Formats: sequence, C-alpha cells, structure tokens
Amino acid sequence: MAGQGNYPRTEKGKLFNQLTEKDIAFIKKTYFNKSKSWNERIGILQEYCGLSNERTVRKWLAKLKLSGEGVEPEEYTKAKKRKLDKSKSRFIITYCQNNTPLNMPFWDNIKAYAKFIDADIHVILGRYKNPTSVFQDIDKEFWSPEVIPYADANRHNVHKNLAILSDIKVQPTAVMPLSGLESITYGESCVIGSPKCQMKVCPTLRTYEPKIMMSTGAVSLENYTDSKAGKKGEFHHVFGFVIVEVKDKDTYFMRQVTANKKGNFIDLWNNVEDGKITRAKEACGFIVADKHVGDHCEIVDIQQRKIMDIVKPKYSVWHDIFNGKSVNNHVLNDVVTQYQLEMSNENNLQNEIDNMLKYLESVVKYNPVIVASNHNDWLDRVVRKGELVKSGIKNFATLNKLTQVALEGKAKKGLIAYIIDEHFKGKIKTLGYNESFKIGGKNPYECAQHSNYGANGSRGSANSFRSVTKYCLGHTHTPLRLEGVLYAGTSTKLDLDYTNGLSSWLNADILINSDTKAQHIIYLGKNKEFTTFKFPKK
Repeated sequence: MAGQGNYPRTEKGKLFNQLTEKDIAFIKKTYFNKSKSWNERIGILQEYCGLSNERTVRKWLAKLKLSGEGVEPEEYTKAKKRKLDKSKSRFIITYCQNNTPLNMPFWDNIKAYAKFIDADIHVILGRYKNPTSVFQDIDKEFWSPEVIPYADANRHNVHKNLAILSDIKVQPTAVMPLSGLESITYGESCVIGSPKCQMKVCPTLRTYEPKIMMSTGAVSLENYTDSKAGKKGEFHHVFGFVIVEVKDKDTYFMRQVTANKKGNFIDLWNNVEDGKITRAKEACGFIVADKHVGDHCEIVDIQQRKIMDIVKPKYSVWHDIFNGKSVNNHVLNDVVTQYQLEMSNENNLQNEIDNMLKYLESVVKYNPVIVASNHNDWLDRVVRKGELVKSGIKNFATLNKLTQVALEGKAKKGLIAYIIDEHFKGKIKTLGYNESFKIGGKNPYECAQHSNYGANGSRGSANSFRSVTKYCLGHTHTPLRLEGVLYAGTSTKLDLDYTNGLSSWLNADILINSDTKAQHIIYLGKNKEFTTFKFPKK
C-alpha cells in the first residue's frame, strides 16, 4: 500500500520518515560498497527496506542525498571553485567525459606542450547522461584521477572579450554543441567543452570586437552507447583542445588543435609527439581566404606570408583572387558608384587584371592553386551578357578581346583562369568548378570548391558539404568549422563600402599541417596577428 510521501510500505517495511539512524547507516554502507555491483547493492537495499522496485530505492537514495538531484561528487564540487591562474597568459582548454579512460599519450603531450609554452590547463568535466535527471548514480560520477588537478567546472573571463564556459555541460552526443549559446556571453567570445570540434562566428557591428565560439574536442576516449545518437557521437569524437593566448588588455588569440589517435598533434609550427616538441615538417597546404586583390588587407597579407614562409606549405589555395570591381554587375546601374569608380579609375579592367597578375607573381613561390570562384566569374558574366559598352568605354578593347576568347571556347575554366594560364604558362595551377584538388594523405581535404555552388544546383551551405567528405571552402567570408568541413574567412579589409550592419566577416585562413590535421589561423587586433609565439627561423 502507498505510504506517506507516496513511498510504498510492505508488511516488513517502513515509511521513509521512519528510518532509524541504524537503518540509514546500513543503507549508506551498502550504497558505497564498491566490491559489489550496482545491481547487487540495489537488491540488498530493496530487500532490507521492503521496497518493491529499483525506482523507489533510487528515490530513497535521493532523499538521503546519496544520489539524484542536488548531489555531486567531491571532485566536481572542487572543480566548481577552480580559479584562473592570473600569472599565465596562455591557456589550454579540453574536455573529459565521466567514467571514461583518457587517451594517455594525448594527455601526456598536452602536459608537455603546456610546460613548453607555459600554459595553464583547464579540463572541463562532462557527463554522458541526462544532466537534469533525478536518477543519476553518484558512483558513476567520477573522472580519471589524472585530470582532477586540472578539473574545471567554473566560468572564467580570461580576457575582457573572451570567456571559458566550464560551468555549462553540453551532452557529448549534441549534434551542434554551440547552438543556442550564442547570446549567453553577450558580446564576448567563448570556449565550450565538447568532444566535437566546431567553431562559429556571430554577427556583430563593426564597432564591436569579433564574437568567436569554439568547442574543444576531448582528452578522453570514445565512450558512447550503440544508439544512433551514440554512434554519431563516436564518429565525430575528436581528440583536441582550444589554445588561448592573451597578448594584452585589447588583444587575444584562439585556435583549435586536433590530434591523431596516437595523441600526437601539431600547433602552428610545433610538432608534439611522444612528449617531445620539435619543428613540424612542411605543411600539406595553406588555404588563403578570399583575397579580392585590390580590396585585400595589406596587414593580413604580411601575416599570411610570414606564416607560409615558416610552415612552407606544399600548396597554397587561393579563393576569389580576382576582385572584379571594374566589372561589378551589381553596380552597373548605380550612377553614383559608377561616377566614383570613374574618378578613382577603379573601373579600369585592364589595370585590375594587371594588378592581379602582378600580385600572383609575388606569391608564385608558395605554389598557388586558383579555385574557381564567384568574383572570378564576374568577368565571364559581363562578357556573356554582352555588356561591353555598359562596363565603360575604357574597358571596351579588353572586353572585346576576352569576348573573342570566350566565343572560341578557350576559357573552359573561366576567363580569369584563362588569363592566369596564359600569363604563367603552368607555373600556377587553375581549377574549374567540376575539378577535384585534394590535400592531406589517406583521408584528405577536398580543396577545389569555393562553395558558391551547392548540391543539385542549389546555393552552397555547410550542411550540403558536410555529408560527403572533408572540405576546405571559401566564399562566405565567415570562418566556420563543422567537424570535417572548414570555411576560411576573408583576406579583405573588414570595413568595405558595402559591408553595412551586422557582420560575421573575419580574417582567417586554414592551415593543413603535415599530420593532415587542419586548424584555422585567425588574425585579430589592430596588427592582425595570430599568436604570441616567437617566430622560428624560416
């Protein structure tokens, strides 16, 4: 029959509020007896208390604050009080799942790298269960003892514009761990603990600092159920961390680092393997964000060349190398803009082509690969629409010659590709929209797509690319990472005359390291730097 508080009472049982101190002591002793299995302990408690089912035993345990809502293990309680080491300016943030072994070689490499760069390690403690359930088992709420000194369940402002959100628990099977958290730090960038490696940039006004969101990757091994959600989580499980560097009160840097299954990884030019840090081998590739020669940011350009001179990529991949301001069909009917372009001579097509070729001559040493892109297509569009005169009399001769090239079928990959091919005679590789160009070993990144075209004639989107293979893409000017799909940002100035209102544009490239793992290189601050590390010799 039902007793007080809806707890059942058998003939030999008691109501919960009739338990004696002796009864409570026995229940606690049984509960914490780890020599017996959970089912054995439940059976003993059911028999002792005269209860008919396990669910009721769990309710009694919750009432005794042995498990259930409001109960947390001692390790987690201490982690909630974790303080930020203010003497440090670099931080390594990763994630550890409960009741799961570590990837020990990776953990050892993290500690070695943290010592090498003098970084403070923060391990965000996670759970693989419903964190709101009242039926949690405290005996399963533990983490590998190796990470406990670094455990973090608190929130930290490592910089006025960046927070570590260790107090937020995201399910490891969450498809989009950053989703719904965009506004939780207002205008600050943030790091979220998750075994997935994702990144997004939130739109802000240009007067604001960029708002970047990153998830960490994990230091613990894969440990999922055999459900659909569990298998998806296992597939996208990444060994990784986020590194944060604070330069000064105004500038910080952040990037994601991912490791192979052996726990080895590369960050920029540092190779970390078996606890030793050495100079990384030549990188597989460097994806240069949409360049738009003429509107490109020269400060970013300097930084891009610095890092390429150091990592020496086998290939550099260039999106939107042509800007197309002289043949911009979007403003052909804009009298004011056309007048301004005429006064500045920015509507001179031949000058724009010559400047593009001159720029490419300066980067031939990086073995450029030119991706078919929408701004490159602007020249083809003007020719195909027969807008030779409309584009300006000064451009008539150049467009007339290019029209003849198109009519003769010589520009199969587009007119910009044709111009580059004719000028460089094979020194620079150009791609068409239907070509493939893969970088990075046995499981490479496809780097031939700009992403303006998606599947079956649709516009490109991250989801349309994420379902097939790994990609490095351009076009959006907004860096993004969804597991194996990475978008570069832009190499342009961020305050162009047509960038009004909220914007998520950011100067960011993609580095594919010699271990075939990729990471974004994000340029921040007035000097568009990307790290506080001392540059090694070239």
